[in-house]
Amino acid sequence: MSYNIQKSDKKCLLMNWDDTRFFLALARSGTLRKAAMELHVDQATVGRRIQALEESINSKLFIRTPKHFSLSTLGEELLPNAIDIENAIHAINRKVSKGDDSLSGNVSIATTDTMAEAFVIPALKVLRTQHPDITIKLLTAVDIEDISYRSADMAIRGARPEEETLVIKRLATIEMGLYAAQEYVDRKGIPVQDSQLEGHDLLMFPRDLVPRHWDSFCGEKINNPNVVLQSNSQMLIRSAARNGLGIGLLSSFIAEKDPELIRILPGNKDWIDIWLVLHPDLKNQQK
Repeated sequence: MSYNIQKSDKKCLLMNWDDTRFFLALARSGTLRKAAMELHVDQATVGRRIQALEESINSKLFIRTPKHFSLSTLGEELLPNAIDIENAIHAINRKVSKGDDSLSGNVSIATTDTMAEAFVIPALKVLRTQHPDITIKLLTAVDIEDISYRSADMAIRGARPEEETLVIKRLATIEMGLYAAQEYVDRKGIPVQDSQLEGHDLLMFPRDLVPRHWDSFCGEKINNPNVVLQSNSQMLIRSAARNGLGIGLLSSFIAEKDPELIRILPGNKDWIDIWLVLHPDLKNQQK
């Protein structure tokens, strides 16, 4: 039996796990400072380890500028191989931890700031009361990192991932609606139904994150919308709406409890499925 090993694969074979984690940290962060913070070492150590790694394979993995490190062509070729090594190490650690029947240890959860405030934090209060030996690492972002490629154990998110190896379960379907401050309504008035929200200021997620909202904003067809603020955080959009900057699309379970917001066009609703995403190695693990 013969194997066709590519040049990048041969070089990756020279990288041990310690090399790999330094390489990945710098590739993901782009700076020595951020990589050092992630690895809990100093910047000089990161610089020395990367230099030694490049010397060992006699090739440059990064293109250096005064403020940023970007991957070289070889670095880009090696990145998927390095991620494979990382996945294998995490899988081993997860499988070894299955032997522990106690509910203890650290659980890493990736979610959005809104989900964290409304659902995750209250649930963690109950969990910690029942199982005080469990600790939590809570990561918040709209573009949640794929848990099959990173160290998060689970994710709670508003978009169903396409990765077939993950364990995916729909948790709930939540209602979203249009909200604004009374100050804004006094100044701009209530929008007319089916008017494309013409003449109104809108607070929206960036088009690349939620493109469908730029065609239909909570049931209102829009053309050349007057978007005065874009943010990848619903919490910041809510804050902008409360301050009278415009009309925002917000989760009703949060906005309805806010005395500074009023519902705009209450018959218009947008529905979002919330998904629990679990790494397959943890499906049958008690922790």
